[in-house]
Amino acid sequence: MTARLGSAAACLMFSLTLAGCQTLPMPFTNKPQAEPEPVVQPVEVAKPAAPKAAEALPASADLNWEPKLDQPIAQLEAQMALEETQLAKNHTLSSIAYLWDARLYLLFQDTLDYLPEQAQRHEVELQNRWLDQRAEAMTRAFLNDKDGEVARFAAGQAFIEETQKRIKELEQLRELIVIQ
Repeated sequence: MTARLGSAAACLMFSLTLAGCQTLPMPFTNKPQAEPEPVVQPVEVAKPAAPKAAEALPASADLNWEPKLDQPIAQLEAQMALEETQLAKNHTLSSIAYLWDARLYLLFQDTLDYLPEQAQRHEVELQNRWLDQRAEAMTRAFLNDKDGEVARFAAGQAFIEETQKRIKELEQLRELIVIQ
């Protein structure tokens, strides 16, 4: 319960800090969505748990499809270097941040597929704490500059830097758990 209150307080503090920054594009913002309709779940019949062996890889391991995000990131970075206004640079940086976040999300989801249920829950808890840390890093970067547009750019750069660090951490974890 206190963890939820702590997360909620941090989120509220972060929101209030950026209250005057409506134009700051933030890939991690949760937009309110319509209530999903309740789904009736079929009753599951208890099945014996199969041991997780090298032969029992997740179905996604057989999928011959992995979106490549490096090329659009490089193209957007080149475009950003040519942008003339800070506002245009901020918009391009936001797109770059979305792509890095998508790359992290795909890696995280795929990594979870290789973990047993208890380890999955642990990694989700770690990831949620990391998401809070990334938001704090963005806030710190934003508060370092008085110019709103420059501050937004700094926050976007902090977002990308933190995301890249987390990607490296997950890639190292995957090397330990995925049998090639």
